[in-house]
Amino acid sequence: MMKAPYKAVAALVSASGLAAVMAMAPAASAAKRNTVELTFYYPVGVVGPLSQTMTTLVNRFNQTHPGIHVNAVFSGNYQQTLAKVETAIQGGNPPDVAVLNHTAQFDLIHLQAIEPLDDVVKAGGFYPALTQPKVQGHFWGVPFQRSTVVLYYNKDAFKKAGLDPSHGPNTWSELVADGQKLQKLGMSGIEIPSDGTVYWEFEPFATEAGHNLGGNDGVHVYFNSAAAKTALQFWMDLSHKYHVMPAGILPWNNVPTDFENQKTAMIVHSSGSMASILQNAKFQVGVSFMPAYKSKYRTGVGGGDLYLFKGIPADHRAAALTFIKWMSAPAQAAWWSIRTGYVPTSPQAMQQPEMQAHIKQVPQAKVPVDQLAYAQPELSTYQLNQVYDVIDSAIQSVIDGQSTIAAALDKAQQQADAILAPYRMQ
Repeated sequence: MMKAPYKAVAALVSASGLAAVMAMAPAASAAKRNTVELTFYYPVGVVGPLSQTMTTLVNRFNQTHPGIHVNAVFSGNYQQTLAKVETAIQGGNPPDVAVLNHTAQFDLIHLQAIEPLDDVVKAGGFYPALTQPKVQGHFWGVPFQRSTVVLYYNKDAFKKAGLDPSHGPNTWSELVADGQKLQKLGMSGIEIPSDGTVYWEFEPFATEAGHNLGGNDGVHVYFNSAAAKTALQFWMDLSHKYHVMPAGILPWNNVPTDFENQKTAMIVHSSGSMASILQNAKFQVGVSFMPAYKSKYRTGVGGGDLYLFKGIPADHRAAALTFIKWMSAPAQAAWWSIRTGYVPTSPQAMQQPEMQAHIKQVPQAKVPVDQLAYAQPELSTYQLNQVYDVIDSAIQSVIDGQSTIAAALDKAQQQADAILAPYRMQ
């Protein structure tokens, strides 16, 4: 006798539920229509789980900005990402936002692909070393994941070798002397990567010796300067005269692994690799400035900026600016730095409570920030990937024993001059 009323009630409830779902469907559909979907290209070019870390950060943005949804596209290293972005631009389908090498700005300007971001940069209070030089009177990228070239060293090995573990070698000559003592422990003294973006690890040595590899105008390089030849001779001497570095090409990704496995006592690498190295090493890791040539300290500034692309709808542009400002704000800059090793991009980021606590626990993280006082602009030109290939190939040809230093660098200068000549006449 109770089944009929129960069925009636069930039917009523079912009908009410269906009505509620149907009422919610247009609202959900409307919400989806009102959400701006952004495409964000991001390069993964250093060791460590950067893709997972970036996914976490993007998810945090999406959760706190219900009208915007950012889709991250992991697009290879910096050079591969730039090539993919250029292809997308030429196809009329640019991303909304991308992290690209901060030196890519000349090519992006030439393509008329990006908007200047002067207001965002000026409001951000970033370290000057991360925003200079201006190009055509504008700031085109917002500093995000920026790094310096640093020297990592095994403090435990230093102690065993009778060296002071409180600091790495201060000069090139100390680097040699320390490396020779460390060799006696059954490991190489130092490794410097020589594949991938070889120029980046090489440029601080050349700058310390007297001249950087490029000017600030995008059309001049100094690949065969006396300073570049001095620096490359030192690299060769580390292997063939002093025998403190393995001969031949040393892969970028293998160098931190060799360090972590105690096959080498020191390495030159990106500060962006710091979090991974500190996590994986089973010994005390020291981080130092680049050793000076005589008394001249220099380091290179690398890494990527956030760029805003032209040709996107107005609502995308507004959403993209919101995303760029949020990503580069002090709280996110500190969060990102702690988990990756990249430089906190502003004094305000350094003062974040989380960052200050991190520095107390991991004092090595302060070294890249202190190095900014000695930072020099990175090699930046038009036809960036081609010019990078020229100098990288030249250095590798010497390391491989296929060319002399003078011949390789002279040839590289001629090739780069030919590539850049058309842009000098603009």
